[in-house]
Amino acid sequence: MVSSAACQRGLLVSGAVTLLVGVVAVTLHQRLYDSILDKRLHLTPDSEGYEFWRTLPVPIFMKFYMWNVTNSAEVVSSHARPVLEQLGPYVYSEKHLKVNMTWNANNTVTYQQVKTWHFEPDLSAGRLDDNVTSLNVPLLAAAALIKDMNLLVKFMFNELVNQVGSQIFVTKTARELLFDGYDDPLLEAAAVAKYLANISIPFDRFAWFYSRNGSNYYDGVFNMDTGAEVTQLGRLHYWNTTNATAAFQPPCNMINGSTGELFPPRRRRDHVELYSTDICRSLRIPYKEEMSVYGLGGYRYQADEMLFAAPQTNPDNWCFCTGDCPPAGLLNETLCRFGVPAFVSFPHMLYADPAVLDQTVGQEPNETLHNFNIAVEPLTGVPLAVRARLQINMLLRPDTDVVLLRNVSTVYVPMLWFENTVDVTPAIAARFSVIARVLPAVLSAGSVTLAALGGALLVAGLLLVGALRSRPAPTDGEPLLDDSTADGAAGER
Repeated sequence: MVSSAACQRGLLVSGAVTLLVGVVAVTLHQRLYDSILDKRLHLTPDSEGYEFWRTLPVPIFMKFYMWNVTNSAEVVSSHARPVLEQLGPYVYSEKHLKVNMTWNANNTVTYQQVKTWHFEPDLSAGRLDDNVTSLNVPLLAAAALIKDMNLLVKFMFNELVNQVGSQIFVTKTARELLFDGYDDPLLEAAAVAKYLANISIPFDRFAWFYSRNGSNYYDGVFNMDTGAEVTQLGRLHYWNTTNATAAFQPPCNMINGSTGELFPPRRRRDHVELYSTDICRSLRIPYKEEMSVYGLGGYRYQADEMLFAAPQTNPDNWCFCTGDCPPAGLLNETLCRFGVPAFVSFPHMLYADPAVLDQTVGQEPNETLHNFNIAVEPLTGVPLAVRARLQINMLLRPDTDVVLLRNVSTVYVPMLWFENTVDVTPAIAARFSVIARVLPAVLSAGSVTLAALGGALLVAGLLLVGALRSRPAPTDGEPLLDDSTADGAAGER
């Protein structure tokens, strides 16, 4: 039988130990949770998040909207403003797959990425055989390439343009303009001219996304931090073996931020930064508001007019000018796109200089429909929803070297815009809810419970000690007998 002293000692020791553990847990449970979170987020070939990062198993769609110029003849003959008709969306489901991965000793991973697109007719508002009239991009690209060449080359170019019957506007199908591409005599001539002059056109056909579908090389080679130091998780160190591009002047040419698929955890209400290979620059997106998806809270970051603002409004943008600064709301992509006079803006030229918007008829900017935003779960840094929207515009302007372009008006003509959408699923949201909400709650509740249990055991032990000490102590010798018992005993004797 266990003695009362042993019970006292057991309660006091177990209570003290449990209370101590509980108090330590209450004090350090946040640090413990941070350690667990950091370990789970660290990307390795056998980590929990590896397969998620490798395949990105969430619904991704690319929605293309084409700008059809309905009065192209009048634009050329009488300098009329281009009247635009928006066609689409032409919706493609999109898949990502990381390939050719090398895990480096400096806690980075080097990899390539394969993107595949599949047309979704049931989600689309147009057919891929729709005809679209837009500027002749190969013509404008070739005109830009010969600008600094000698008179003989320019003469031969004009003869070629005249011989093949090139026009300022062309009519092609949406299918040809998006992925399939179309043959153009000027591209064929450029393939020959690259041996005669110092020019290089990497395509034999033209389409905005030509040769990208299923390619493992188009997006380039990435070198990304795996998050052994969690504040660096997802950070892009190099793209195509460099940490800077030739598209812009320093420091605007630096490759900063993530690829947009991973962000460091414990986000603040300041900004997120990602690098876009399509436009050769980093995008710093400021905090907008709180939001939630399937009960999982997040921070929405949304681009504003400062991203593509003129240097007079945003002095940090001076190094994006690439020579002459474009109007507000436009980003000069000439050096990013092989010399093609392309300019990026938000769709419908949202936030652009009103004078530029007024050069065409038909654009109707709407901040809700045309902004660029990304929602992130702040504790883990996992993207919850993405609406990446950009528009490609071409600059049509007089060119004295090209007969066909000598008398045109100066117009920034929209070509197409796209919306890349990513949305977390309920199942994935539930998984991250366990990490972001359930696990810290369990650790907190467990710590408090341990402390309370330890306190209760300790109090019970102290009460037991007090109760035992309050009982009267027994005297030495035999116990006293009552009078009747004593008298009986005397009679017997």
